[in-house]
Amino acid sequence: MSRILGNTGLPGDHRLLRIQATGDAAIGPGHWFRLALPDLELTLPVLDHSPAEGWVAFCAPPQAGSHGRGTACTLVGPRGAPLHPAAGGRRLVLLTDETGLPAVTFAATQLAIHLVLAAVDSDATAFRLRPSRFLVTGMGPGVIAGVGVLEEAGVASRIAHPEPLPGCREGGLTALVDDWLAGQSARERWDTAVAVVGEAHTVEIIQQQLRGRVGEIHPHPRPGL
Repeated sequence: MSRILGNTGLPGDHRLLRIQATGDAAIGPGHWFRLALPDLELTLPVLDHSPAEGWVAFCAPPQAGSHGRGTACTLVGPRGAPLHPAAGGRRLVLLTDETGLPAVTFAATQLAIHLVLAAVDSDATAFRLRPSRFLVTGMGPGVIAGVGVLEEAGVASRIAHPEPLPGCREGGLTALVDDWLAGQSARERWDTAVAVVGEAHTVEIIQQQLRGRVGEIHPHPRPGL
């Protein structure tokens, strides 16, 4: 049994949960946990982790807002495979849907990442978007929105959204990936390791899209817990 150590607000009414985590298990970006609250069960990617202070953090939906500090909960994990640095001199590109975005922001504090391409569906994400200061070859005119926390970490990013939001690529993740691939030479694509994080159907679709077009593909779907 664990307890909530902190529950604070994030943009879009999302919640930042810090959950008591004890034990010797290594926890890193790409890991997932099953979190059972009194009236809510969630499978969430790790957003942050402090072994010294004994907690693991998650980005939770607004429904978790009613559970305050001290609430008893059950935490099962870690599950899934952690994200690893690219090997062999390849550059690391991370692709994600909105579900996997917390894992990607955690990875930006741990790994050398060349680029993040993300698809969001909600109008108010947990991560603020802002104009990117990085040039990304292949992006169309006006596709300049990036994830603020990634910008602060020095990581370039671009966003796809089904609606024509300012700065975003209208459409889904596959459209954003096609734009990026079109701007890369054959050598650049071969020298790229791509990790795909998110819902299982997202990961499967993007794997099929990338097969034979980049040097390496590493799937990181949300596990069934």
